[in-house]
Amino acid sequence: MTTNEIRTKYLKFFESKRHKIVSSDSLIPANDPSVLFTGAGMNQFKDQFMGRNITYRRATSSQKCLRTGDLDKVGKTAGHHTFFEMLGNFSFGDYFKKEAITWAWEFMTEELRVNPERLWVSVYKDDDEAYKIWRDGVGVPEYKIKRYGADDNFWPANAPKDGPNGPCGPCSEIFYDQGEDVGCGTKYCEPSCSCNRFVEVWNLVFTQFNRTGKNNLEPLKSKNIDTGMGLERMAGVMQNVRTNFETDIFLPIVNKICESAGMKKGEKSYLVNAIADHIRAVCFMIADGILPSNEERGYVERLLIRRAFRFGKELDIELPFLYKLVPAVTKTMRDPYPGLESMREGIADVILNEEKRFRCTLEEGTKLLEDIISKLKNGKRRTIPGEDIFRLYDTYGFPVELTREFAEKKGYELDEKGFKKAMDRQRDLARAKSKIKSSIFDESKDEDLLKKLSQSLKPSIFTGYKKYRSEATVQAIVYSGKRVKSARAGARIELVLDKTPFYGEAGGQIGDAGHMASKNTKITIDDTKRVGNIIVHLGEIAKGSVKEKMRLTAIVDEDSRLDIARNHTATHLLHYALREVLGRHIKQSGSLVARERLRFDFTHFKAVEKRELDRIEELVNELVRANTNVSSSQLKIEEAKKKGAIALFGEKYGDRVRMVSIGNYSKELCGGTHLEHTGQIGLFRIVGEGSIASGIRRIEALTGRMAFRSVKDDEERIRDSADILRTQKGDVVKALKDLSAKVKSLEKDIADMNSGKNRLDLESIAGSSQEVSGIKVISTKLDADIENLRITAEALRNKLGSSIVVLGSGAKSKVTLVCAVSRDLVGRGLDASNIVKKISMMVGGSGGGRPDFAQAGGKDVEKLEGALKSVANIVQEELDK
Repeated sequence: MTTNEIRTKYLKFFESKRHKIVSSDSLIPANDPSVLFTGAGMNQFKDQFMGRNITYRRATSSQKCLRTGDLDKVGKTAGHHTFFEMLGNFSFGDYFKKEAITWAWEFMTEELRVNPERLWVSVYKDDDEAYKIWRDGVGVPEYKIKRYGADDNFWPANAPKDGPNGPCGPCSEIFYDQGEDVGCGTKYCEPSCSCNRFVEVWNLVFTQFNRTGKNNLEPLKSKNIDTGMGLERMAGVMQNVRTNFETDIFLPIVNKICESAGMKKGEKSYLVNAIADHIRAVCFMIADGILPSNEERGYVERLLIRRAFRFGKELDIELPFLYKLVPAVTKTMRDPYPGLESMREGIADVILNEEKRFRCTLEEGTKLLEDIISKLKNGKRRTIPGEDIFRLYDTYGFPVELTREFAEKKGYELDEKGFKKAMDRQRDLARAKSKIKSSIFDESKDEDLLKKLSQSLKPSIFTGYKKYRSEATVQAIVYSGKRVKSARAGARIELVLDKTPFYGEAGGQIGDAGHMASKNTKITIDDTKRVGNIIVHLGEIAKGSVKEKMRLTAIVDEDSRLDIARNHTATHLLHYALREVLGRHIKQSGSLVARERLRFDFTHFKAVEKRELDRIEELVNELVRANTNVSSSQLKIEEAKKKGAIALFGEKYGDRVRMVSIGNYSKELCGGTHLEHTGQIGLFRIVGEGSIASGIRRIEALTGRMAFRSVKDDEERIRDSADILRTQKGDVVKALKDLSAKVKSLEKDIADMNSGKNRLDLESIAGSSQEVSGIKVISTKLDADIENLRITAEALRNKLGSSIVVLGSGAKSKVTLVCAVSRDLVGRGLDASNIVKKISMMVGGSGGGRPDFAQAGGKDVEKLEGALKSVANIVQEELDK
């Protein structure tokens, strides 16, 4: 049975048991403590398990998971992975142990037709209820039902004693017995044995307690079920193979790695398996919009790529090769994840780029690490200092995990505390340089109060999608960090209404400005924020007074709102154009939608070329001129995703979402304000593109009147340039090229004049030569740049024949030295590089070059003349050798 068939059977089986199939498009983050082989669903359905947002009581899913806690075991064992799929069925206060256990047995023995004789189970030592269901309800023999402690059969592990507080419960595991010929071979072998004979394939978690303290478990009113079946492990069982790496989803990747290494399958299997695992994880991470970096998820991805690349080196693969494995991954996973195949080229490009970067630093970093260990060995120390670990990480791109693996192979350990101290120091410096405010309410001390108000007041109703004004009632007034009943003219306040047309800053879009008024009151609003469920208006009372429960007319500045809407709708068009021109791997990673401009951050692995940028701008303007209808609709998130709506990675969405559609080509989940037609944008103009982080690019653009104004500004600059160049506007470029050529010609003439001046002095310089053991030696100071020193030195050497010429300059407060040696003297063993190095040391510098010509620099100008006087002695020393 194929892996895809197992997945499909599982979801259909539980759908027949009235479970809702829940799609899960994103990876569970690698640093989430709930990403364990057991209970992975707790992360996916956290709100439902806590009794919130329950729209269905039963669910089933196939969840992509990422875990690096057992990284050192990946490839060495049969079933440890960084990326894996977890099949799960869940109950939120509906069915409990009996159904969970009997359905699990039914699926295993009837749907998959696993031989019941091969199955063993375990329960928590005090869970008599589960034990009896397995024994009396299912009919599992008592000797095949094992009772284990909280370390093995409780979720979270050891929760009664060690915590954390909160929902928890016992669990029951199902094991597949591979047979007596596998593992330790003893007659006492059972599921707790670590010999790999028994494969844990399914874990049923019974969330029935709330832990309130050490060994204090209170029964929950609403009991939940959270199960997890490892798809890769189940595939290994169904395909009758000893390791997951022999299944249909790994074998094509393993074969491709062996082909790249020119080796037979089975050789160095640990390295091959680890590479196969890592490349799968990396492909899915990139598809999720994660790119290699030194932060959070990007760091995990970089670690996996660099670890796999280093394993390739151990297989004697010298050149980048991981990117060539991408087609094998996308082909094996294309049925359940067709989007992966369409992103194949982009994924491969990201991996190749990272491989190239690491290859450049790997050799140098490895050599540094060997030097560090060599010094430690001489000093009889066994711990690599934290500062050295940090230098390897910061300068050479060595993830600390790679340094640890290398060190452990040599018998050394790491100074983890020292490394953490160095990392913290770097972060403190970065924070000190940053001007970014830590909170949207930094200018006041009202944030905590507003958060409390958001929990006690009625949620603000937003009326501004179609209207610019609303009649509203004041719910709360905040002044100087306190809630007040009223405030008078001149007071700077935060105001909460029951409903408002003002958009509160969210999703990258800035808040609205405008004013509020009544018969005797006027309040100027310059910003609007969203805090929880309320919308907060920041402004100043210009006239009269305001008090709670007062009626006001809230009026948004229409021109400002339209400028913002132009930029927001244009942002959606830009997102579409980027994916069309650069590829489907493009994912939004941030944005700013303001009155004057828009900014869009996106994942991409290299600079956007000028022709690509021109095409992106051209395509957006084509869509603007098409004057396409812009619409929005409220629908369930699953329905929106089926329609192809793009969701922002990492953003949390409720069960119902707002989808903004432009024609039939752009669909995004978005709560912002937009135009009614794309033609209202008027003009779209890109004014900047660049890198803001590794793998993250930023485009800045203007729309509407701001774009028109920038065109007029450019026209004015061109007109001024034409006046200065005394030419027509259309001939400015030609005039600049002519002027540039003329400047270069004049610079060449000046250089020729300078070199000619020095050449005129050749006779006098040549006359100053002295003889050292029969060799003519010149050492003279000139006022010249490096190019003229070179020309003069070579001219003197040619003029004198068998000779050594050393010239120095102290121009621009730095020392420049050149040394020319005739070929016959090079044949006698004299080396210009050795000579110039010795001279440069006297002036605080260094240098090198060829045996017949070398150059150097230095910083001690005052020591130049003394250094030049020592040339004769240096030449004699070289001859004496």
